[in-house]
Amino acid sequence: MEERDFLYGRGEREIRIYYCKWDSGNGIASHDLLKHAVEVYLSEDQALFTVCSDGDYGKPYVKELPDVHFSITHSGGYWACAVGDCEVGLDLQEVRDRETDKIAQRFFHPSEIDWLQDKDAEEFFLIWAMKESYIKYTGKGLTEGLDYFSVVDGVPAFQQEVLFREGYCMALTSAYEPAVCLEQLPDFN
Repeated sequence: MEERDFLYGRGEREIRIYYCKWDSGNGIASHDLLKHAVEVYLSEDQALFTVCSDGDYGKPYVKELPDVHFSITHSGGYWACAVGDCEVGLDLQEVRDRETDKIAQRFFHPSEIDWLQDKDAEEFFLIWAMKESYIKYTGKGLTEGLDYFSVVDGVPAFQQEVLFREGYCMALTSAYEPAVCLEQLPDFN
């Protein structure tokens, strides 16, 4: 059974975010879920499906589909994948009880640390999700760390929070302000 929630109706382009319950012990690999999400996005089976990575930073792509871009994330009990026709970054963070002040001091930009003063764990995890979505979007990953840029000061890309489920923060980074569709994949258990 598919559930579709159209969250945002702006933009000329569309990015689809597919998600499902995640259980690393169920034998379903992230590669299989990615293939399924791309097939749903394209409305066609993909017999050939090779995930490769670029030589510079290791950003993954589908060899047979150079015009389809994706970003994968999982946290807590969910797996999610953003699929679109341009570079995209997606991150999901389960809001947990952590020593967020210490983590922010170690990894975040000074302006983000200042912004987080007197804020709760949900704001911390939203900042974390935005940072992760941005580094996935650029394809650089953690090669330069997380403190060289600030998402509270703005990044040179479009970023938005995506309303997901209570107890989770999800963020999307893209080259443009897209329409976003959140769609649940069938249960794979």
